[in-house]
Amino acid sequence: MTEIRFVNAAVVTPDAVNNGGVIISGGRIASVEPSLGPHGETIDLEGDYLIPGLIDIHTDNLERHYEPRPDVRWDALGAVLAHDGQMACAGITTVFDSIALHGHEKSIDRSTALMPMVSSLQAASEENILRAEHFLHLRCEVRNPKLIPTLEMHLDNPLLKLLSVMDHTPGQRQYRNLDAAEIRRRALAMGHAATDVEDVVDGWRNRQTSEMATDNWRAVVDIARERGLPLATHDDENEDHIRQADEDGALISEFPVTIEAAIEARRRGIAVFMGAPNLIRGGSHSGNVSAAEIVTAGALDGFASDYIPMSMLRAAFRLTEAPFMLPLPAAIATVTAAPARVTKLDDRGEIAPGKRADLVRVALSEDGWPVVHGVWREGRRVA
Repeated sequence: MTEIRFVNAAVVTPDAVNNGGVIISGGRIASVEPSLGPHGETIDLEGDYLIPGLIDIHTDNLERHYEPRPDVRWDALGAVLAHDGQMACAGITTVFDSIALHGHEKSIDRSTALMPMVSSLQAASEENILRAEHFLHLRCEVRNPKLIPTLEMHLDNPLLKLLSVMDHTPGQRQYRNLDAAEIRRRALAMGHAATDVEDVVDGWRNRQTSEMATDNWRAVVDIARERGLPLATHDDENEDHIRQADEDGALISEFPVTIEAAIEARRRGIAVFMGAPNLIRGGSHSGNVSAAEIVTAGALDGFASDYIPMSMLRAAFRLTEAPFMLPLPAAIATVTAAPARVTKLDDRGEIAPGKRADLVRVALSEDGWPVVHGVWREGRRVA
């Protein structure tokens, strides 16, 4: 690849915002220069920000494209391509597609949707037709009696880079505040008949307290250790959950539901990641702790897009505003360097010599929204 120069940019490095330019060569960052003139292939950023490509460790966005309307299935490869395009245009150059191995979401049966989505994602990656680089984040629900056999089918997939372990039993963790009516509504939304709701909820609770749930949790932890895969816990509620996560070797606490759990995770060196929509909306859609409260407590490490790809970049810039007032490099790190660190991707996440040339050109709208004007992955423009 030829040398490419980005000039007249506000370059966001790990420690500062520097007016200058960046030289890339062979898909890597060759140097960051305080003063850089045109030479060869030159891209003038006209004063816009140049930041690292975003890294999203948890997105459900692929499911939304595979089932764009209730009971409507789209072509799986087409869904992957549409999802990939949306992620890249949001400035996300590395995507961990968080695919659940269990249950229903709205009308989608994840047990039957799993294989088409994974197979199409792998095929598109192998054919090199994706804009962003995609990995698999497999979400392991311990109440699922078929969890381990299903997980074992995908352990040799080269895209698998992250496991998370979770328990969505109503009445605890993410759904700790649900009343009986809300639990019933959720069961109905998952496709269960009204006459079966009470039996379904009792079954959820029985499986949560069964040896199967405990055994499944332990099995996922053991697999992560044996395979050297980063492990995340999900919806941690209290200090006991964090203590268990620490003992299990978890690197990430995804979406803790209380401030106590977030603070304890940070104290133990477990990275705390929140959904970026939580910050932008002003609170959790489930009535749990707000991302803003976790930021204010100094307990946040990073953001994931969760269900809105555009939210990550907006959340990072939101941290530079009142009441948070973080320096821009620290804010950008929550969606770049922090997720790179916890997923062991040492080759990206910063604008620094030797790192991958995953770069995003960003301008601010009049009302402060960051707008993506260009995206490069390993030096190749993808959006």
